[in-house]
Amino acid sequence: MFEEGKIPNDQHSFGGSWTCIKLEALEKYLAAFNTALSKQSFTRIYIDGFAGTGRCDITMNGEKTSVDGSARRALAVNPPFNKFCFIELDAKKMAALKSLQAEYPEKSIDIIQDDANAALKEICKNYNWKNTRAVLFLDPYGLHVEWSTLEAIAATKAIDVWYLFPYSGLYRQTAKNANALDADKENSITRILGTDEWRKEFYKPQRQADLFGDESGDEREANHHDMLNYVSKRLKGLFPAVTGPKILFQAGDSKKPSGAPLFALYFAASNPSPKAFGLATKIAKDVLNAL
Repeated sequence: MFEEGKIPNDQHSFGGSWTCIKLEALEKYLAAFNTALSKQSFTRIYIDGFAGTGRCDITMNGEKTSVDGSARRALAVNPPFNKFCFIELDAKKMAALKSLQAEYPEKSIDIIQDDANAALKEICKNYNWKNTRAVLFLDPYGLHVEWSTLEAIAATKAIDVWYLFPYSGLYRQTAKNANALDADKENSITRILGTDEWRKEFYKPQRQADLFGDESGDEREANHHDMLNYVSKRLKGLFPAVTGPKILFQAGDSKKPSGAPLFALYFAASNPSPKAFGLATKIAKDVLNAL
């Protein structure tokens, strides 16, 4: 699901119907966000943690089509942002982003080649968030967003986050029997959830011995719904306001999805002001309900 083939220029072949849903939600929120803050003195920044190339080829109903990605959509939003930060680690995608930057010479665009977690922590540390507001799009390739990064984002008290959580990725990593969990898998899950308490939440000890007298490993009793509820609980304990996740499926559209659940699209507001996060979550819910 997260593999990419060889790609020409500014396109990469990854995505399906869920791609259009997440991008439409983001685009609508960005326009509403800028409209709401346009008469205030804040500097408005759009941050893309996994910016890609600006375009992608997706497959819908068995046919390939090219769509504008998150970076291009953010650049086209009206009212506009004051600044853009595009983060990307891959060199080929960086080249496409630099071409995109050349298309918009009038825009203030920072292109950062780095691991998203490291770059985002630097951004959170270095900006003056008293007079700056931002929207961040987190669309990782797998279990890549560290909990410590989310903590840094929440600490700014100024960033609204759209987080495409890798729902199926988490489920695949949690083997049915805990004996099949190697150290890498356990550490990966702990990094994205910020605690090792998930093991107690997901697994229960099995006391029945096998034919040789050995006890089997802990068995996973949590289903994918239970796991997602735990993710939601963790996010709600970190951010002042978090919407219920929009589940994105393998196929179909938002109204009639089909196939396996792949992702959970969350919106989280880091501003602790009830007025601020109340407006932000209202806009986000309206956007999601309209999809």
